[in-house]
Amino acid sequence: MKAKYILLVIALASVFGACRREEKDLFDDSAAVRAQKALDNARDVLTAPANGWEMLYFPNPESGGYSVLIKFDEKGNVFVASRNPQTTANKYMTDGNSTWVVVSDYGPILSFDTYNNVMHKWADPDPNPNSRNPDYERGDGYLGDYEFLILEATPEKVRLKGKKHGAYCILYPLKVGLDWIEYFNQVYVYRDLLVTGNDGTAFKYTTPGSEKKVVYNAGRMDEDYERGLIYPFVIRPNLVTFYNTGMPAQGGNAINFKINSEMTALECVDNGISARFESAMTIAEILNAKLDNHIQWTVDKKDMGESSKAAYDVIANALKSSGGSLRKITIQRIDSTYKDPEAEGEPEVVTKIDRINIEFNGSNGLTQAFFVMDFTLNGTQLSYSYKYPSVEGQNPMYASEFLQRAGGGVGKEDVGLERLKALITGEFNVTSASGSTLNAKQLYLIGTNDSNKRIKISAQ
Repeated sequence: MKAKYILLVIALASVFGACRREEKDLFDDSAAVRAQKALDNARDVLTAPANGWEMLYFPNPESGGYSVLIKFDEKGNVFVASRNPQTTANKYMTDGNSTWVVVSDYGPILSFDTYNNVMHKWADPDPNPNSRNPDYERGDGYLGDYEFLILEATPEKVRLKGKKHGAYCILYPLKVGLDWIEYFNQVYVYRDLLVTGNDGTAFKYTTPGSEKKVVYNAGRMDEDYERGLIYPFVIRPNLVTFYNTGMPAQGGNAINFKINSEMTALECVDNGISARFESAMTIAEILNAKLDNHIQWTVDKKDMGESSKAAYDVIANALKSSGGSLRKITIQRIDSTYKDPEAEGEPEVVTKIDRINIEFNGSNGLTQAFFVMDFTLNGTQLSYSYKYPSVEGQNPMYASEFLQRAGGGVGKEDVGLERLKALITGEFNVTSASGSTLNAKQLYLIGTNDSNKRIKISAQ
């Protein structure tokens, strides 16, 4: 019995010894050594690309993403550049006078440890206490980060998560030889085709067997904001990349999209996934919707058809001959209020009216004359017809003075009116000036019976 007990103890000791040897094999290095290896790998990966990294930066889960280009050097210096509407006012901005470091804190942390004018903008508190951006009420700017947990670091891709607010970033090595300014020029070509001035525009998102309506809003496609069904994306040269969860689609999430050659749709280019965005309205309907939202459109005097240019020049030359000048013509829809003075206790009646605003130099200096128009929409066509001079918000004498000057002098208001009608009234087809039906920031109004009667208008 005693011998059996001794054998059992020896056997158990052998088993536990084997377990200890296996555990030791799993962790040949100490925790400190493993942490140091992770830091060294991160530094080596970040400094390796000769032309730096393309960072897709999503400041927070609810905001659109932005492109940032970054070059890390082995001495701890960092050069950062961006061009975006949120933090650089659409201008190319760089900062090469700050530093970076990788430290250990429950994993490797990438920290921009001295202030960088490009990188820190997303985390800066808003200097304007009256800002309408609700994020600023918390004093955290756009809820961005400048310290990031390194989730993955390989030569092909680096993934980061903001330490404070969870900003999500993906870094790809930038192609050698690609000029950074040219990179952002290409980004803005895509921005203009797709999103510039396009807030509130409805799109159809279609996948095999399904179709839903989404609305573009500040770098996102929103299906239902209140329920959190929002899909942020970043615009890259010739590519649109959604946040890592992508758009729901059959066969997986749709992440990467390109504008098709006809510029009528944004199509998924991920393998095995069919998905696309198309405008939910005609170009003319988008124009009408933007007018309803009080977006003003400016006539481009440098881009007109032959007939329209001739009509414009007649008016401009007449004003010049009278000592004035024609400065700007805009199209606008405004809220008009009326209260019947004899209907005591009744509320004001609010209606929308379409108006041509003409800015000119006259006897009172820079002045505006307003003229009310009838706007009629029919599918892809619209018509403008003249109604009367507007007296809302201005002295009615300004409209009379403009017509006098446009007609050639006192008593020639009727001539001036006919010249104005020749320029702005008629039936028009509405097309996109960029050729893309995805964005209606710049449009052509082209006469249905005279293609030389063409006016370009741009949303303001």
